[in-house]
Amino acid sequence: MGNIANSITFVFDAWRGQVSDPGKQFLFAAMLLLLAAHMGWRSSWSRRAIDAVESVKATLAIFLINALLAPAVWLLSEQFKALYALLGIPSVPGSVWEGLPVWLLSLIAIVAQDFANYWNHRAMHLKWLWPVHAIHHSDPVVNGLTAYRIHILEALVMWGSYTIMLTWLGMPADAIGIGALFLTLHNVYIHINVDWGHGPLRLLIASPRFHRWHHADVPEAHGKNLANVIPLFDWLFGTYRVPGPCDAPVGAAGVPRNDVVKLTLWPLLQWARQATLWVEAVRARIVGWRPGQDDALRHQD
Repeated sequence: MGNIANSITFVFDAWRGQVSDPGKQFLFAAMLLLLAAHMGWRSSWSRRAIDAVESVKATLAIFLINALLAPAVWLLSEQFKALYALLGIPSVPGSVWEGLPVWLLSLIAIVAQDFANYWNHRAMHLKWLWPVHAIHHSDPVVNGLTAYRIHILEALVMWGSYTIMLTWLGMPADAIGIGALFLTLHNVYIHINVDWGHGPLRLLIASPRFHRWHHADVPEAHGKNLANVIPLFDWLFGTYRVPGPCDAPVGAAGVPRNDVVKLTLWPLLQWARQATLWVEAVRARIVGWRPGQDDALRHQD
């Protein structure tokens, strides 16, 4: 009973930490105001404005679902951390960072986390993980709040990898915290709908133009611009694409736009469909490897 009580207390504390975060409170309040405005004055709005608010409503619902499930993700990420510790992989000694200024440590933390994020993001665009990441790309009206339109399973992958990366580095908590704050604010910034390209700094710090091309629903943009902060990673690994201002439509073809229930279930439904197709393909190969198998099966029918 004591272990159960401790687990419940831990989950409650984790959830309370999420909902008491000032940034999330501000986001929640802003979404509620937009929702109230939408309900009160919808008849006088343009189609574009209505679409934008519908998008925000869906993002709000996804955000609330994730907030409720955040303690479970936190617990699982802690389990990943414990399993990682069991592997006995040497980490960078904390003494390495002694004497370095906080601003430099924070910069190192940002670069390390963005490097991990680049490869996470690249994996998310592969066949079996795309159904999870597709929820983020489902937004047909990309804006600053789109940063919070992610499936809880994506948050689990991200948190787990960040935990491993930062645990291995052994960096001071204050540097990690400052870096995390910058990453949160920058993630909102790159999703706003403005055509800012950052000129000569375009490879050093991601711009809204850079990231809008990532959300563009055109074949030549798929799987491009995967870094959240440092486009140099995309340039180095062959995934950089910013031909100019992005006027292409955004979203993800075939993925529900603002249907929260379908978006929440989307990964499970897509994985079931992909697994079925895989089993059928394997069965067809097995039949093909065994001449006469088709005739035998037809006779049995």
